[in-house]
This record gives sequence, structure tokens and C-alpha cells, in this order.
Amino acid sequence: MKILSQEEKDAHLSHVITEGAKGLIYGGVFSLGIFSYIKYKRPARYQTFSASVKAALLTMPTIAIGAFWADQGSWEFDKMMHQSDYQQEQILKQHREYNNLPLSDKIITSLNNNKYPIIVAAWAGSLYGSWVLVNRDKIMTTAQKAVQARMYAQGITIILLLGTILLAMREEEINKSKPKPLPEWKQIILEKEAEMKQLKENGK
Repeated sequence: MKILSQEEKDAHLSHVITEGAKGLIYGGVFSLGIFSYIKYKRPARYQTFSASVKAALLTMPTIAIGAFWADQGSWEFDKMMHQSDYQQEQILKQHREYNNLPLSDKIITSLNNNKYPIIVAAWAGSLYGSWVLVNRDKIMTTAQKAVQARMYAQGITIILLLGTILLAMREEEINKSKPKPLPEWKQIILEKEAEMKQLKENGK
């Protein structure tokens, strides 16, 4: 049985945390959707809930989906690591490159790699927050409130898109400072050499 190195453990933990964070974001959006639906579409039923039940509506789906994504992330990492020795080395190389980045570049890279779940969560949060804000107005009709909330959400969406463009530009600058990736033909040769080396070691 192969003993994992500390670097492999760290890379595995980093991947699991990243995937778990994605799951928490998706779970938070899902929980918020359920909570909002019951609160505004079933207000009579919502009023019967205790504070603990209301908290569970927000936390339980979030935690469950986050845990599921983290578990899937662990399984995917193990699968990628055991595809080939070359693939394993590439994963560890990426992990080393990420760890060697300055803190600001790490933040930019992490945000850019997870921009889609962040955008989805921010967009859903902006919709909910806009509606809560506008719904306080007792003069406007429901239709007017919906239009006003949508305008706020559209403004926030534009800001998110602009932020995504800036992140992509910054990420491109970071990638330019990295060594150029090996050509595909050379990657295949290196992978075959690694396989032959492993076979020779196992045959001894």
C-alpha cells in the first residue's frame, strides 16, 4: 500500500476544501430559495415554524450539499491522482505553483477558478436582498416592487460581470508569468517514460 506524502495530503485537503466551499455556496442558494418560497408563498405555514425550524431550513440543505460536494471532491481527486504517474505529477506541480504565489495572486486565482458559483450565489443573493429592501415600501404595488427589485438586481449583475472581466484579465497576467506548458507530444513521451520506469522498479 502506497504511503501518501505530506504534499499529496495537502493537495488533497486543498481540493476537498475548494469543492466543499462550492457546495456550501450552491447549498446556500438552494436553502435561500426554499426559505423564500415558504416565507412568501406559504406565509401561514411559515408563521407556525419555530426559530429552530426556520434556522434548519437555511442550514441543513446548505450543510448537506456542502458535505456531498466535499465527498465528491475527495473521490475525484483520488481518481485523477491514480490515472497515471504523469497526471499525478501535474496535479502536485499545480499545487506547488499555487502555494508559491503571493497572497494577492492566490486570491485572484481562487476567485477566478470559482467565479461561476460565486456569480450564481451573488446573483441569487442580490435578488433576495433587493426584494427584501423593496418589499418594505408599503405604497408600491407588488408588480411595482418586482420591477424595482429587478432593476436593482440587474445593476448588481452588471457589476458582477465587470468584476469577472477584471478577474480574467488579472488571471491572464498571472498565467503569463508562469512557465509555458509542455507540448502534448512531449507530455505523452514523459508519461510513457514514467510508466516504463515504474514497471522496471516493480520488476526488481
